[in-house]
Amino acid sequence: MDIKTKVALKACATYDDDIVLGIVRELTDALGGIGKYIEKGMVVALKPNLLLPSKPDNGATTNPAVVGAIGRLVIEAGGKPIIVESPGGPYNKAILRTAYRSCGIDEVCEKFNIELNYDTSLKKVTADCFGRKRSFMVLKPLAEADFVINLPKMKTHGMMAFTGAVKNMFGAIAGTEKAAYHMNVPDYDAFASNMLDICKTISPGLTLMDAVEAMEGNGPSAGKVRKMNLLLASESPYALDMAAHDIIGLPADESYIMAQALERGVSVEYEPTGDSIDDFMVVDYDIPFKKGFGLRKKNLLNSKFITRFKSKPIVDKKTCIGCGICMRNCPAEVIEMKEGKPSFDYSGCIRCFCCQELCPEHAITIKQPLLIKLLKAGRK
Repeated sequence: MDIKTKVALKACATYDDDIVLGIVRELTDALGGIGKYIEKGMVVALKPNLLLPSKPDNGATTNPAVVGAIGRLVIEAGGKPIIVESPGGPYNKAILRTAYRSCGIDEVCEKFNIELNYDTSLKKVTADCFGRKRSFMVLKPLAEADFVINLPKMKTHGMMAFTGAVKNMFGAIAGTEKAAYHMNVPDYDAFASNMLDICKTISPGLTLMDAVEAMEGNGPSAGKVRKMNLLLASESPYALDMAAHDIIGLPADESYIMAQALERGVSVEYEPTGDSIDDFMVVDYDIPFKKGFGLRKKNLLNSKFITRFKSKPIVDKKTCIGCGICMRNCPAEVIEMKEGKPSFDYSGCIRCFCCQELCPEHAITIKQPLLIKLLKAGRK
């Protein structure tokens, strides 16, 4: 029988620095206190979700108040917090500086004396990933930290259906190297399995999820902000994600990462503590339709029949500014600029939706075919 991991939940309706600090303190106390994890002199990597340069109120990135709160607790415990993240696109100091500034991270770090990482070197790390050895080239400051705190955002995801604690650790892979993973592993289930292995390789010791303002719909960057008024914490990113799935009403077998976790015997059992999880559960969370209607169980998802009906990225040419970010970051290299706007070769598109994730103007949306819409409606 699996031992249930504690997932602490606390209501939080604001991003006021001091209020968030008090609630984060309550969450860590519910798990044993920050001193359970941090000792004097430890270098502690804080890994937020800074997918792309985006203002905090867009709901695409971990809010700076949450980052600042956990950083302050680390400092109180005698640790040395440092922000370590790799946004989408090239991994260099200029990109990091832009992301830190746009996401409000540089301001909160200056305010509370938290270090920003600009070391773009990598390190090979080998780990036992649920019974099999895997090696990954990951961000060196993340690999060499004494302790890692995972700071995901609760969001939907056009490819994986949901992105939370486990998926956030994909940021351990440097910039454009992420594109290679998409290209080399286009199968969604296999890609989700890789996400589990990367998370296990980094093994964050504490995860704090920002769900004060979450994202639903066309996530992970162009969806709608959804007020969930919640912060969650756990020692297990897998258990925390399972709790988040329950809150938004996403069955584990309809979420690629959770389905892979269950298939591989990863423990996702959890025991909620703090506020009642029932108080946060919703039934109308807008979740991208990916697995659903039993196709995965029938081994039809990747068949030639269903491939004809897969979702695809569509460009709103009125919104598009012709920056070319989608083209430069397309793993399959199926986007070319025509008359200053992106054009897709769908025959080679692997449906990773990196173009949609990284579009700074939210000009790319994921179009669901009519059959899929009808099937989705039939399940309501």
